[in-house]
Amino acid sequence: MFTRGIRRAGFSPANGQGRATFRGAGLAMAMILVAGACASAVVTPTPTASAAPTPTSPASPTPSATPTPLPTDVPSPSPTSAAVVFATALGKAKLLAPAADGGTLAGTELNAFGLDLLRSLDPTGNLSASPTSIALALAMVRAGAVGTTATEMDRVLHKFGTTGQASEVVALLAALKAMTDAGKAPADELDVANAVFSQTGMTLEQAYLDALSSGFGAGVGLLDFQKDPESGRLTINQWASKATKGLIPAVLQPGDITNQTRIALADAIYLKAAWETQFQATSTKSLPFTRPDGSKISVPTMAIDTSLQYGAGTGYRAVQLSLKTSGSMTFIVPDNMASFTAGLTSAQLASIESKFTAHSVNLTLPKFATTSRFDLAKVLAAMGMPTAFSSNADLSGITLDEQLAIDHVIHQANVAIDERGVIAAAVTVVTGKATAGPPPSPVTFHIDKPFLFFIQERATGAILFMGRIDDPSAKS
Repeated sequence: MFTRGIRRAGFSPANGQGRATFRGAGLAMAMILVAGACASAVVTPTPTASAAPTPTSPASPTPSATPTPLPTDVPSPSPTSAAVVFATALGKAKLLAPAADGGTLAGTELNAFGLDLLRSLDPTGNLSASPTSIALALAMVRAGAVGTTATEMDRVLHKFGTTGQASEVVALLAALKAMTDAGKAPADELDVANAVFSQTGMTLEQAYLDALSSGFGAGVGLLDFQKDPESGRLTINQWASKATKGLIPAVLQPGDITNQTRIALADAIYLKAAWETQFQATSTKSLPFTRPDGSKISVPTMAIDTSLQYGAGTGYRAVQLSLKTSGSMTFIVPDNMASFTAGLTSAQLASIESKFTAHSVNLTLPKFATTSRFDLAKVLAAMGMPTAFSSNADLSGITLDEQLAIDHVIHQANVAIDERGVIAAAVTVVTGKATAGPPPSPVTFHIDKPFLFFIQERATGAILFMGRIDDPSAKS
């Protein structure tokens, strides 16, 4: 059905830009969005006209010569050995030039969306999520949304990915790619991959294919969801597993893909990074941690005494740890988690970080490993975009063959930290300003109660990962 650009290969997006291999910090996540047909009408697949060349394996991230060891709380990844092979369709448009602001606007919009999402999720228990991954997947849907569907998505995403802002997405991805620093050892690594999987034989609008290639450097993989939905599910899982180095082997569970599925849009991020100043394992010991209900537990807690970016204000204390490359991880301990989170905006987070100053900090920090998996359909609808999930959805910019609506927005994120570093999916560092005058007094900061964390990319400020830890000992 596609007039050009169809090929048979291990999936690699247009212009080679859909996967960017970076060296940076450590964490993994994958996000899948599935749009299903609103009606029960069946589209007869149309065979492609072009002959398919010999299948090849997808490009693998460049391995580091001296990889940073993974946190001991997380099993070592075992990448899938089999190739992810299917036909692909590509747009005609070349990747746009990055926006002149370097993606700063995109970072601001992402953070506003991310903190809206944080306030909308379950207020109890451990959680982790990647606003960047979720927003990138939704932005690929937004490229085909029309009318009220598009208007609502723009409002929820704070205009990230809107028509005319594709260069901002390109700039954001370029900023992440710029985190590569092959000259440092041990090398850190950050992989970001985007992909779209469409029903074989369904006619995709050329403008939509062009939007994917120009804004995301992505093409479309062709799968037969109607005849074999389980095979489609396993193929997407295999793609996500490879993109996250085996840390997320099965983001889609049985039943997530059905014969009514017509398109699935995916974004995956893998990040592994070492702390700029590492903790000594010999300093780690069990210390008390107070859970939200007031009960105390003993958890493995790291300790370090060094110069760090630190800040305190009404109702909170915070510290920022630098990663080896252009990233950092901020930890905020509120006096009252519920009220602090309820009022936390992107502007407030930026204000907190802008007031960081260098202090000699005696820091203790619990080790943790947490996994969260959500179907965000109801959450996103409640946040202000219900039409996209209803029979009134207008995704006609994607295809005119059938009326589509979003069925699931499935998101999984894994985050872990130990003495060596962090395993997560995206890194951002916002460095605090140093004060003039005499050195500030030493600070003792024991993180021994529920806390928030944010991993950000320095140039744009975009929150790549965020979360809340109520109980570091919980095994999720």
